[in-house]
Amino acid sequence: MNWKITLQNIIKQHNKTAAVGGKAVSFATQDARQEILWLGFKELRTLGFKLDNVRGFKERHIMALVQGWETRGLSASTIQNRVSIFRTFAEWIGKKGMVRRSENYVKNPDSVIRHLVTQTDKTWSGQGISLEDKLATIQKQDCHIAIQLKLQRAFGLRMKEAALLKPHGADKGAYLAVNWGTKGGRDRIIPVVTDHQREVLAEAKRLAIKPNDSMTPNWYNFKQWRNHYYYVCQKSGISRQEGITSHGLRHERLNEIYQEITGVESPIKNRYPNIDRDCDQTARQEIAEVAGHSRSSIAAAYIG
Repeated sequence: MNWKITLQNIIKQHNKTAAVGGKAVSFATQDARQEILWLGFKELRTLGFKLDNVRGFKERHIMALVQGWETRGLSASTIQNRVSIFRTFAEWIGKKGMVRRSENYVKNPDSVIRHLVTQTDKTWSGQGISLEDKLATIQKQDCHIAIQLKLQRAFGLRMKEAALLKPHGADKGAYLAVNWGTKGGRDRIIPVVTDHQREVLAEAKRLAIKPNDSMTPNWYNFKQWRNHYYYVCQKSGISRQEGITSHGLRHERLNEIYQEITGVESPIKNRYPNIDRDCDQTARQEIAEVAGHSRSSIAAAYIG
């Protein structure tokens, strides 16, 4: 049987439930599993493993995949998430326990250690680059991408949140309601406190003509748009290889919030800020809420 048919049948049979407990999983989780499995088995074929039946998946296959991801410089969280998906797949085909932890497959264990406290300044300003430096070029290529980058910078949004934002409905005057594309389905509100934020929202509304339009053009589905978005960004020098990513704009806004509340730069920019502990904690809680997290400790992933 063709490997594509086998994989499709296995996904169809198992993909709607969690690996443990049998509860239903979200559509986002289903889509992520399906995408990573298809990409992984296609990659295996390019690596010389031509499995006619994906049920023949073995530990040497996951090792080849992980070492390939490590060589390409994928982040620790990306590698761990992919290994987790293939661990679930192994359980689907009756090979529970075959796929071990990520560090068992890499050449350098540090490459799969996730740091909950950021070790480097990922803001654009930390690299001596401003969004305005890039916008002129990007605006000529795709005005939708330009406004999404502005939304990420102004409100600390993730890429998907900016792409799926419906600005007419999301603008509640005093705050922005972020209801689409959120991580884990956690809706949140973000205060609109600056004139710049109001200007960016007005620009977004002009581009999204109809009340229910999102910031993704109607002729794209999200997967197509995401590929186009990152292609244009990379072509414009926004990539890990160039030292900045669009996610760095989210870091920029969250670090900015810290300085607005405390009056000093964040620890990742100023290693030993002279700051009252209660004031620091207040800033971290606000950053966590704007970012869409419930624990103030997560702020350390952005500001140190």
